[in-house]
Amino acid sequence: MFSSLLLYKGRRKSSWGDFLLDTISGLVFDAAKEDVAFRAGIPRQLLLQVETTADARRRLSGFLRTLADRLEGTNQLLSSDMKKDFVMNRLPPFHVGDGAALSTPGGQLPRLDSIVRLRYKDHIVLTVMPDQGGSDETQEKMVYIYHSLQNRRETHMMGSEETEAHGLRFPLSHVDALKQIWSSSAISVKDLKLATDEEKESLALSLWTECLLQVV
Repeated sequence: MFSSLLLYKGRRKSSWGDFLLDTISGLVFDAAKEDVAFRAGIPRQLLLQVETTADARRRLSGFLRTLADRLEGTNQLLSSDMKKDFVMNRLPPFHVGDGAALSTPGGQLPRLDSIVRLRYKDHIVLTVMPDQGGSDETQEKMVYIYHSLQNRRETHMMGSEETEAHGLRFPLSHVDALKQIWSSSAISVKDLKLATDEEKESLALSLWTECLLQVV
């Protein structure tokens, strides 16, 4: 089973400019792993210049065109802190009482032959990001799920420094199975795109334990 995450407070973003800034770092991260030109060293004196040289502008323009081509040609999940920040500042689902139902798994335990679906889909985000626990040299991509189920309604929009992101982290190999769950109104656990039945059950159980999944 995958452990829950308590991650740092982020900023709220809402404009296309913010979205571009948020997305481009992930595109550069991917491009640098595959294209040696992005990893080439810059001239030693470049940062000491008063104005950016024409050659540097041409190189940067070329890199931006490459990133634009990569963006238009991909259907992969893009790395996004924006999603996390949005859900960190979102009200939890409406509930009556003390909210225990939002933090306590309920209903039938998911098994391999179970039909499952997401709960509170409007309060959950799915994104792919570099492993926040790894070093810069060995960072691998991971799938992150963040939700607002445990956000505190009474402190919403109060600017509290104690705001935390709640969620789960999975290996990148789980991304297709998670996309299946997100795009389906209901799906059988055994039909998830994972290598083994154990992985399928473990994924469903992890989401159920986090109160994000229910058996139908």
